Amino acid sequence: MNNYDFFRTKQYSIANTKSIDAIYSNDLLSLIKDSELKEFIINKYNLEKNIKIEIEKIDVIYEQIKIYTNHFELIRLNVDENKAKTVLEINKEKNAPDYFFVIDEGVDEDGLIHENIKAAAIYDSLNLFYKNRSLTQYVKSLKKGNKKSTLLDDLNNSWDNFFTNNPKEIKTKKFRLLKNNEQYYLKSINTDFYKEYGVAVSFVFTVLELFKIKTNKPNTKFTISSIYLSESKIDLIITLDKKIQLEIYGFIKPSISIRNEDQGNTSLGVYSTLEFISNNSKNNKIYLYPKKDDDKIRYNKTINHTVNKESLASLFSSISELFDHIDNFKNDFSFYNKTKNYDELRHKIAERILSKNSVFKDVKELKDLFSKDKSGHIENLVALLNICEKAELIDMDFDLKFKLRYLISNVLLYNSNNF
Repeated sequence: MNNYDFFRTKQYSIANTKSIDAIYSNDLLSLIKDSELKEFIINKYNLEKNIKIEIEKIDVIYEQIKIYTNHFELIRLNVDENKAKTVLEINKEKNAPDYFFVIDEGVDEDGLIHENIKAAAIYDSLNLFYKNRSLTQYVKSLKKGNKKSTLLDDLNNSWDNFFTNNPKEIKTKKFRLLKNNEQYYLKSINTDFYKEYGVAVSFVFTVLELFKIKTNKPNTKFTISSIYLSESKIDLIITLDKKIQLEIYGFIKPSISIRNEDQGNTSLGVYSTLEFISNNSKNNKIYLYPKKDDDKIRYNKTINHTVNKESLASLFSSISELFDHIDNFKNDFSFYNKTKNYDELRHKIAERILSKNSVFKDVKELKDLFSKDKSGHIENLVALLNICEKAELIDMDFDLKFKLRYLISNVLLYNSNNF
């Protein structure tokens, strides 16, 4: 994979991979780079000895996480605003015009000075740089026309003049850079409060919490049924081997989604989910996301990347309790209890997919599935669920896939097509 492949979130299938279904705790801990956090984890989970952790396919997933964790060096630099600017140049890795950050000088957390760094803008870094200046859309527009890079030069000069005349306005920001083979990429711009709770941290805590559940309840069986991964994103859906039958239609299993987006002003969380498998299709699944909270039940817990280690651990400790919410969902299914017009439900999904400005407008297979012309009149629940199962199998961008899952969830569970 080239460097940009690591920035794109991909789905990984582990169904047919060879596995010993186990890892050792010392290998797991090797993913944690922060020594203080590693020591905290060792003490919390009593990992002074090298413990064998047995979970289906866990070694396969570990190896994939290790590849993503070790590919880049992370550098955190304190950079004064007047020491950084953006330029618009040809990105040789993409062979296309792109934005780069030119950092004249920055100081890392060991006090070392780094000079003359040119880093490609990735993720939301451009927006984070210009957001407080209200210039994001203007700067992005310069990429669309020839010879407009000179306008960006003019903008840089105007800010240089402003900071020269107003030195008290200069703020220091935390630039989080990725480095591989002398190539630099600016991941995000944050403050000193931002903690490095990335993909590996989420994976380690999740595995240790699952192992704790299995230790307390030895007959418990988990399946990791969906994996999306990039350098900065992880989404694991972990399903409990417990079925609730829905008459002739199929059955649901309780599951949880572990999600972390480490790209700037984003969060990480643990979410109750449901895995629906119809009787007509044993292999295809629909992932449903219950979202209703009340005073007694919380279906998800989220935190930001600035919390302390104790709050981080508390988030993942909620895994076991979120597994227990399945009985609260069954009577809340609109598709199962309340609605008899299943073509109306198809139409609610289609409204979002087929509209002129739909985020799904480029996914032709999805449009064909839910359009009236292609699907015909949906007369029963089995036909509707069959379409939703096929939609889950379509290969698409990570963010689109989860927008689709939320859309289908809201229609099936709550008879609403809001995202």
